[in-house]
Amino acid sequence: MTEHTRRRMVQIRGEVPAEWENLLDLDPTFAEAFAAYLASAYESDVLPAHVRELLLLAHDASVTVRDVGGVELRVRRALEFGATEREVLDVLFLLPFIAIHGLSEGLPLVFDRDRYGVPDATRGPYWAAFEERFPGVHGMMAAELPRFFDAYRNLGEVIWHQAELEPHWRELALVVADMSTTHLFTEGAAIHIQNALRYGATKDQVVAALALTSTFASTAVELGVRAIASYRARNR
Repeated sequence: MTEHTRRRMVQIRGEVPAEWENLLDLDPTFAEAFAAYLASAYESDVLPAHVRELLLLAHDASVTVRDVGGVELRVRRALEFGATEREVLDVLFLLPFIAIHGLSEGLPLVFDRDRYGVPDATRGPYWAAFEERFPGVHGMMAAELPRFFDAYRNLGEVIWHQAELEPHWRELALVVADMSTTHLFTEGAAIHIQNALRYGATKDQVVAALALTSTFASTAVELGVRAIASYRARNR
């Protein structure tokens, strides 16, 4: 059982973290069941290995998570599995847009969305889903925060035009960031799922991407086990 658990962690992390060695000492039965749970969320026949790591990077680097250890791990693993540095940057450069959700949710609390139309800069098929779920928001931004709206549109164009990562993977990165346990922004995730499918992702790939968010559960146990180990070390 112990070696099986270690093999699962090597698969997920590339090594067996010290917290997991401690967990194996504390409760090997739970460690085995928990490792199997995490592995079942991590394993995928429909996501290339480097893409899986890039999606986990989107989760861990998101502005609502900011897991430093996770970011370092997923950047390293993504590159080891064949991602380019440009693809890593493509994922990282998408994540600032998660911070715009304060505006998209907050502006309708200040202004009457029915008084604002769709700016020319955000007309077209790509933005249709946004306008359907967030009617008037782009109009509010353009009218009430024109400099910000122009900078927002320019940043989006720069990111999209320079990207090497395929569009459906970029959309799934935003799905994972939106559906992190610390965010759960379902309205945004719905838009990016729709876009990912339109760009060629399969429903199986969307489901596999969503399952990856469950692996963050490991941090709760690891933090506590680390604290137990620290206490034991101080009180020997």
